[in-house]
Amino acid sequence: MPLGSRSPWKPELSASPSSSRGGARKGATSARPPEVAAFEKEFPGTSWLSARVFRELEEVGGLAEALVASVARRHGLSHAALNALAVIEGNGAPMATGEVGAVMHITTGTMTSVLDTLERNGYIERLTDPDDRRRVLVEVTPRAQAVLDRLLPEVVQTTTAVLAGFGNKELDDFLGTLARIRGAIAALPDDLGPPAPRRTPRNLKRS
Repeated sequence: MPLGSRSPWKPELSASPSSSRGGARKGATSARPPEVAAFEKEFPGTSWLSARVFRELEEVGGLAEALVASVARRHGLSHAALNALAVIEGNGAPMATGEVGAVMHITTGTMTSVLDTLERNGYIERLTDPDDRRRVLVEVTPRAQAVLDRLLPEVVQTTTAVLAGFGNKELDDFLGTLARIRGAIAALPDDLGPPAPRRTPRNLKRS
């Protein structure tokens, strides 16, 4: 999606100042604004509404990550470090470094860097797999568990507060929608074929 575009649709996709904390933004489900026709003319064969929903997913997802990261920082951890510790502890036993990265959906290089930092700070230890000495396992230390015992309740308290205004049915329905989006992303072909050429608005063209 052309996130850098100066097309008329982009302001509509930015959260208003009043919506940055608490509550749904007014007008989020209102009738389609006049910008729809301009957007769908600029990007033939596309849907303004789909683009808006995807943009909102990106923005809200970023806000959610930043919120959890702020809690982690209060305990001296990055968001990635928190996720790694939670994944390893949640496994209930030492796990292979590659498996941790696969669960977190991050590259091997990034995973190695995160684990190196955690090991230096005494939060994990690397072990040799007794069944395959070529494989390295990682396990959380008592120090890491003590941090998680303090940190995770704060994370859950924060996420509960954010969603306190939504009923169980709303949340269940939303989970179902997210699952469908996740499935659609997983099923997306690697090659969608060439898109229709963009019809750049005259006021955006550079000579």
